[in-house]
Amino acid sequence: MGNSHHFSDWTVDYGDGRPPIPVRIPHVWGQEMPVSEEGPVTYRASVELPTGNWLLRFHGVSYLAEVFLDGEPVGGHKGIWDAFDVPVSRKSPGKAQLEVRVTKNGGPTFPVKEVLSGFLPYVFHTFGGIFREVELVESEDAWELPAQRISVDERKLLLDGRPFYMRGVLHWGWYPQLGHPNPCEELILEEVRAVKRLGFNLVKFCLWLPPHRYLDILEQEGMVAWIELPLWDPAKDPEKQFEMANEVERIVRQYRRHSCVVAWTCGCELGASTSPGFRNYLTQMVQNLTGCPLVKDSSGGAEMYGGDLREFGTFYDFHPYCDTQFFPAVLDTLLPGARPSMPTLLGEFNDIDLHRDLAKLGDELPYWASSLPELNAIGVRWQHDLPRLVSETRFAEQPTANGHKPLMESSRRKAAFIRKTVQEAVRSRDQISGYVATVIRDTPISTSGFFDDWGRPRFTEEECRVWNSGACLFLMPARNAPWIDGGNRPGFSDPLNFFAGPVFLRIGCHTEEPMEFGLVWRILDERGERVVGGAEAKISVPAMESTQVAQLAWEDAVPGEYRLEVEFGGAESSWPLWIVPGKQPLSARLYDPAGLLRGLAVDGNGPLIATAIPADESPDILFLTGDATVPMPFWRESCYQFPNEEFWAVVPFRERWERLLSVSTDRTVDTSFFREPYAVLMNRIDTRTYAEHPVLAKAGSTLVTTLRPWGGLGYQPIGIGVNPAGYELVRGLLRSAS
Repeated sequence: MGNSHHFSDWTVDYGDGRPPIPVRIPHVWGQEMPVSEEGPVTYRASVELPTGNWLLRFHGVSYLAEVFLDGEPVGGHKGIWDAFDVPVSRKSPGKAQLEVRVTKNGGPTFPVKEVLSGFLPYVFHTFGGIFREVELVESEDAWELPAQRISVDERKLLLDGRPFYMRGVLHWGWYPQLGHPNPCEELILEEVRAVKRLGFNLVKFCLWLPPHRYLDILEQEGMVAWIELPLWDPAKDPEKQFEMANEVERIVRQYRRHSCVVAWTCGCELGASTSPGFRNYLTQMVQNLTGCPLVKDSSGGAEMYGGDLREFGTFYDFHPYCDTQFFPAVLDTLLPGARPSMPTLLGEFNDIDLHRDLAKLGDELPYWASSLPELNAIGVRWQHDLPRLVSETRFAEQPTANGHKPLMESSRRKAAFIRKTVQEAVRSRDQISGYVATVIRDTPISTSGFFDDWGRPRFTEEECRVWNSGACLFLMPARNAPWIDGGNRPGFSDPLNFFAGPVFLRIGCHTEEPMEFGLVWRILDERGERVVGGAEAKISVPAMESTQVAQLAWEDAVPGEYRLEVEFGGAESSWPLWIVPGKQPLSARLYDPAGLLRGLAVDGNGPLIATAIPADESPDILFLTGDATVPMPFWRESCYQFPNEEFWAVVPFRERWERLLSVSTDRTVDTSFFREPYAVLMNRIDTRTYAEHPVLAKAGSTLVTTLRPWGGLGYQPIGIGVNPAGYELVRGLLRSAS
């Protein structure tokens, strides 16, 4: 049994001529020294030693600890994440002077890539100090290896013998209010219950190790854990990797006692930095030490992150980070097919960087947003934009004038749409056995958090639980393989936007537990009044099998905005529907040498629509696709402003993400294209760099855009003739041009 009351009068000496400073353990030196300095820093305390043989137990010191008692060296340790003991012996009780000299990683002595630093140095920086508790104990703890709670039935997971679908949230160990990854019990409990309310059943500790009490609390709250060992982009030196492997073994031996740990990965996105032999050794070691059925060498996998394609372990693990219109197709490429039957997990994915509160950060200026290198040196980070953003962007300098708060809410709604759309695509593919969504909270390099920089939830419980619970409903897009240039091409219909007339909808369900229910549905108009609806016959849905539960028909849909609401057992969901007029010929002329707008009916009179620049006339509407564009994602790492409300009242796509999905682009307008003043009508703002690029602008009398009414990217409909949102986009642009 351990205790800490034997220690008193802790001080820290930074070696800079200042007298020692009283501190409380746990402690890191944080802003008390320049963040890039490695130390050593000296901690001292008085320790009351009883008679007999005892152990000084250090639960976490970063990185090198050299331990002295009454001036004599008694032990030492290298490593951040595992506890270590130093034996001491006394023939008679009395006080002794304890001294611990600490050198952190990240400096010239222990470079980040040469030790198990994890990912925190890439989030902010390394940290140094005695960041976890110190105790005096009589003997080593004896832990029994628990029975494994997780089991595998080919590609399906079982937890405690029941079907289990992994709904995880990624955790990088970022606690800015602490400066170290050692939260107290109260903070852990608050965090665990908060993610549990959003529907998550697992926390993935990505490249760091939590305090043991975190795993105990997960167990108490009925949740489980995935431990990803802190190996990321390591130095290729075999000797350094051998030292890291030894440290991995020590960590695993200490953490394998937790029965809530249901999956292990030996590292993350290792690519070419490790050899197949090294990864195989780590995998076998973790499997042998834990007995866990779910062990993988590299989360992310070589097929996505390069390196030798030989992989090891008992499940497939991918990290798809892609634009929303491509997600379903990318997921299809990750399904196992004829490969050995094992669970497929998305070990991290679906990050959505939002517009953060730069004005508030600029007012508060926390250390991790500071421009002072002693507080916030760049270190090994590949991105270090935040200090500039909080002082230079228009949203920080003049937030009200620049629509800062409305943009935050617009960005939040866009993210909620992406989360739901992507997760429904995942749940419709039952060969995927679970996911880990990125990330629990915002960091200096990312704003993909379910919680923001102050720990406030970004989404309501209802917004998350509709896709993040034991049962999930999804729309099934109709197959629509167009005939193009002599043969069929893969294609699907838009499940949210339709031409007027008959509308058919298929509803699917994925559930952890078997269900047998009838389905109730209704379509409501803009006033919330029921237009059509019905009740479908009872159907059985097996556990973990994505199953169609209804086929709905609306025979005479008329143009307008609607909402489909569906209830099946305890699962409920809703989707916006847009019905647009049919494909009547438009009063326009068309210059389309590449045939991108095949299927658009025009009468040959009126404004000129062009997909290339005519030699003899300025078009009224120009769709840019080539050299005058800049490639960048539409959905990831971005938010949008839509100036000119009058224009968007005529072109009804402003912040209508369900309409923009089928016309979204992967390019913006290169502003060097403009030879005269222009007005931006749709402005892409990069939520990492805050660079701004127009997606739609007006130069003179010409509307210029990179939006794609013909679709064709990922799961977008192929061709404007089968793309209702695309057809209506052109119709709206013509109205604004006339």
